[in-house]
Amino acid sequence: MALAHEVDLGMRDHLLYELARDLSSSLELNVVLRKVMDRVITLMKASRGFIVLVDPRDGSLSVQESSGEADPEKTRQFLGSRTVIEHVVTTGDAVVSTDASLDDRFKGQQSVIMQNLRSIIAVPLMTKGMVIGAVYVDSPFRAAIFEEKDKEFLQAISDLAAIAIDNARQYERSEFLRHLFEAHVNKQVTDYVIARSGRTIKFLDGERRMVTMLNSDIAGFSALSQQMDPQELVRFLNEYFARMIHVVLTHGGNIDKFQGDGMLVVFGAPNPMEDHALQALRAAHEMVSEIDRFNRDLVEANLPPISVGIGLDTGDVIAGHVGSRDRMEFTLIGVPVNNSAYLSKVRPARVLMSEATRAFMPNEFSVTPYEPMLLKGAVLPQEIYQLEVGVTAD
Repeated sequence: MALAHEVDLGMRDHLLYELARDLSSSLELNVVLRKVMDRVITLMKASRGFIVLVDPRDGSLSVQESSGEADPEKTRQFLGSRTVIEHVVTTGDAVVSTDASLDDRFKGQQSVIMQNLRSIIAVPLMTKGMVIGAVYVDSPFRAAIFEEKDKEFLQAISDLAAIAIDNARQYERSEFLRHLFEAHVNKQVTDYVIARSGRTIKFLDGERRMVTMLNSDIAGFSALSQQMDPQELVRFLNEYFARMIHVVLTHGGNIDKFQGDGMLVVFGAPNPMEDHALQALRAAHEMVSEIDRFNRDLVEANLPPISVGIGLDTGDVIAGHVGSRDRMEFTLIGVPVNNSAYLSKVRPARVLMSEATRAFMPNEFSVTPYEPMLLKGAVLPQEIYQLEVGVTAD
């Protein structure tokens, strides 16, 4: 007996309500598809089912979820009537056949003959006036399982599913864009900008922050870059930065920008950080250890080792947007930005810090005095200190 005779109108509405509530509990596409497929097979009492989606890039069809197929290797293959599924996706019209082997529309098709297909229903997945796929169920060997009213019920299920699938896809897309954005802009800045932007793009007001700036610079990089071909140079920089970035992020730093082989990092902006100097010093110390490991790998690869200058300065900066509505950048403005860059370029390369940073230094580090320097914004030369790498104070 067909499903339409078993499910009255009130029960149908209740089942659709339950499905809508169930689908609204997740925005993960694979979870949504699994829930839809399970409900469809149960409610339609079908032997097997497929959810086929249209690839928005090239229009190709692919099975995204299936049920009733025991062979795991066949779960992504469409084993129903391809003529039916292509007709539904192309026209947007639902199809029901009580016996496909006798149906003039499909009886000559190879899939119908080879699989002895009988009862078939396929309905489009439509959202925003576009067909994004189809839901297909069938029962080989058994005729008259479905009726016209069952097609209407499956279409109602499909309409709910299409909304859930579209929402999941939009969420998936937004998460991809978010991760893509975070690959170019530090997560701290991403969250900071999104939290303050609302629904419109706008300049963020400048905010004063007490921070510690860390700048790194590879000594003699210009000469080194001339010895490498472009691919080798990019691989070298990516491997180097991958190690440095991991260290910086581990200690809560925000990578403000890359400048060739240089890296400008801030501890304490955009999010305030009480122990910004401590975390910057720990990062600098660990970076030196990581550079030593990197150099051992370079020597094994018959490449020359590198030396990296690291400069640190602590003080107030202004954090905010600079640019125009067509192109803006979250940036930092202040004396510590320039001073950290200046200290990172002192040769021979070493880890140098200003008196302002040393004043925040805990006992776990040791320093030795370096020659005083006239830093930006100062009238007289200031005391400079070198971090003793590998030496820990008692």
